[in-house]
Amino acid sequence: MICSLLCNSISILLIGLATAIYVYLKYVYSYWRRRGVKYPKPSFPFGNLTKTFLQKCSLGELQQEQYSETEEPFYGIFGIFRPIFIPRSTELIQNILVTDFQHFVDRGIYFDEKHDPLSAHLFSINAEKWKNLRVKLTPTFTSGRLKSMFSTITGSAGSLVRHLDKAAQRDEPFEARETAACYTTNNIASVAFGIDIDCFEEPNSPFRYYGRKPIEPCFKNATRFICAFFFPSIMKAFKLRLFDHDVEEFYVNLVKQNLELREKSAVVRKDFFQLLVQLRNTGSVQLDDQWATTITNDDSKKLSLMELVAQSFLFYAAGFETSSTVISFFLYEMAVNPHIQEKVQSEIDRVLQKHNGLTYDSIREMSYLECCVDETLRKYPAVVMLNRECTREYRIANSNVVIEKGTAVQIPVFALHHDEKYYPKPEIFDPERFNEKNRKEKTFLNMPYLPFGEGPRNCIGLRLGKLQSSIGIISVLQKFNVYLAEGMSREPKLDPGSSMPAIIGGINLKVVRR
Repeated sequence: MICSLLCNSISILLIGLATAIYVYLKYVYSYWRRRGVKYPKPSFPFGNLTKTFLQKCSLGELQQEQYSETEEPFYGIFGIFRPIFIPRSTELIQNILVTDFQHFVDRGIYFDEKHDPLSAHLFSINAEKWKNLRVKLTPTFTSGRLKSMFSTITGSAGSLVRHLDKAAQRDEPFEARETAACYTTNNIASVAFGIDIDCFEEPNSPFRYYGRKPIEPCFKNATRFICAFFFPSIMKAFKLRLFDHDVEEFYVNLVKQNLELREKSAVVRKDFFQLLVQLRNTGSVQLDDQWATTITNDDSKKLSLMELVAQSFLFYAAGFETSSTVISFFLYEMAVNPHIQEKVQSEIDRVLQKHNGLTYDSIREMSYLECCVDETLRKYPAVVMLNRECTREYRIANSNVVIEKGTAVQIPVFALHHDEKYYPKPEIFDPERFNEKNRKEKTFLNMPYLPFGEGPRNCIGLRLGKLQSSIGIISVLQKFNVYLAEGMSREPKLDPGSSMPAIIGGINLKVVRR
């Protein structure tokens, strides 16, 4: 009797719980309907992200699929239970990123200064703290600073060429992304921290291992990044980390040791870390020709140790991974399109002969190379979406739709870059889209091109990223012809487990001395 009553009670509780969940989900999933915004039908438990969570397709491809299902200027989706506003109209996107930026200052992604300090860097932090740090860091990437780093970058490119020369002599294929990552890791270690390493000789060096670990394609990392971008409040509430403790420990020790060395021995290096030392001690970055530092007594202006660590981590991680993505896909497209490769090489040969070698200014004369880099960034944007959060209620022009404060906004960069309305035959690699004549056309100015974002929160290091990528590409194509390795597909599939565009099985190429 008692057992029967207990079973009945449990059954009633379960039915009640299931009913409550159903009613709650029905209410949550009616959010966009109640606000007059069209949306694809969500499903439990992942909302509109089921295919990405189950790793059936990459996040960029999923957003492209959803984007192509409507012609509306905007629509909504659900990340599990979180409503997310997606703008399609280029005018609306411009308003969100630039014109009405004051309504969308924050990215609305995860960071936790206390429990996950590596996550609290310039890319993720909010409001006034972001604004103050952005102003302080902007002088870090002037032309003068980049010129002072030029010889270091070309030195790193030399090690890339020597590595590929060995592969050419042995007639062996190489994986382009890993090879490019070794080059960019060597370079960022040097220009950021003044440390000379060689990942080609030591592929499992701590620098390479802890650079690769947080972003290598796997279910764990993919889930972490999806949660960081779609459900930051859940991560913070449950104290879930984006970066493992051992990764944090590596960067904390790296910064501490570098800081102690420079302060004790009064070492002054012309690198990014020296500029962070200036920020830590004075609260500002000095002029281009001033690298030494004096100490201020105003603690409010200084960077704390963990702020220093977080910015160092961002510079290192973003610096090597974004450029390695660009370089690897660029070389892949050269192998697929030999006529384009020949044209790029012809330009490189002509400009280098004119300048008697590679110089900072000579790169600016390689206009066709720049077109190819821009087209690579269009077809394979390193960041497939841009995140914003509505920080002030916003009424969309010519509509009755109001975006509430706190609403997540995502700009589908990958989908926009593959929209035939803006880029005819988007799957074709066509550098002429970005030639000088087309750049002057009015329609070009209205085309969405967002590989580095736009507006006040665009990528602060975009010039360094493009410079590093260009030097690596020039160094390779000056010496080698690039071909697809045996078995490498001309129609590769994007890896759904990667937070950035990556090919399943890698990009396998071969080089032959010219």
